Amino acid sequence: MLTKQSMLTEQQARHFRDLGYLRLPDPGLPRDLLDDVAGVVRARAARLPARQAKVYRLYQHDRAVLHRLVAHPALTGALTALLGPNVVYVLNRHNQGSVNAPGAQEPRLHRDILQPTRGLLTAVLYFEDAAIETGCTWIVPGSHRAPYVGVPQPDGGGTWMDEHPELADLIDQAVPVPVPAGGILLFDGTVFHTVGPNTSATTRTSVVLGYRSADELDAHPDPDRQVVVAGSQLYRGNDRPN
Repeated sequence: MLTKQSMLTEQQARHFRDLGYLRLPDPGLPRDLLDDVAGVVRARAARLPARQAKVYRLYQHDRAVLHRLVAHPALTGALTALLGPNVVYVLNRHNQGSVNAPGAQEPRLHRDILQPTRGLLTAVLYFEDAAIETGCTWIVPGSHRAPYVGVPQPDGGGTWMDEHPELADLIDQAVPVPVPAGGILLFDGTVFHTVGPNTSATTRTSVVLGYRSADELDAHPDPDRQVVVAGSQLYRGNDRPN
């Protein structure tokens, strides 16, 4: 059942579409669920050496706990307002947890996807306050409307803004987006953004989730790379047999 917090107003949806991001400071996720997911992230991150420990394939580490999160009405209520009634959680982009320790992260603006081939909506859930001092996300508002430029790195991925001189005049337009513990930041995958430096004495733990509209022209969706979290995986191509 959708809660009042999980529904977006028309003004919120317009803010996301115009500026490319939206803060949900109190989406209504239950405390026990937050604790369970944070426990999975911290247990896995404790095995990693880096100051910014990233746990990849997070959903696969504990499907029962993570599915409760990625398909929770507090999330899917907002997602369906932005993506339509049929939504999938993406397993091959994001799907990770992070523990940013003090001194971690050098800011570098980037996009999560090269172009809106299928689209991607990024959702970052914070288990500790994401303040400027602890390394909250910085976003260039409206940069999802900036030109789509090639990606030179051989392993693909998104786009680094500082590698493209035609985007240089946007670098100093980034603004911090603080979000309290338990809150969520939603942004378009083509918005330029970066994690800020953690200059505090505390960690900042979060999970990064990727969603998109179910592809209604994909007759053979890959269940190893996506999970339906709202509606269904329908096919509406006009090549269906009569």
